[in-house]
Amino acid sequence: MEALGINGGLLLIQFLIVGLTIGLPVISLIDLARKRLTGTPLAIWALIICIVPVIGPLAYWIIKPAVENKV
Repeated sequence: MEALGINGGLLLIQFLIVGLTIGLPVISLIDLARKRLTGTPLAIWALIICIVPVIGPLAYWIIKPAVENKV
């Protein structure tokens, strides 16, 4: 691949960055949908995850919002 001007290590790093930028928000939004949050907390988390693609999902996974039990 070097003969073609392609650096394999750099290509791997670029795929990793793109994968994290796309994969983390998608996985976080799927988990957010399963938590059954409603209203404002759901909207705020969805916006944070979508607007800040890497840091938003990381914050979501660190904080792990709990679902309130309504009787």
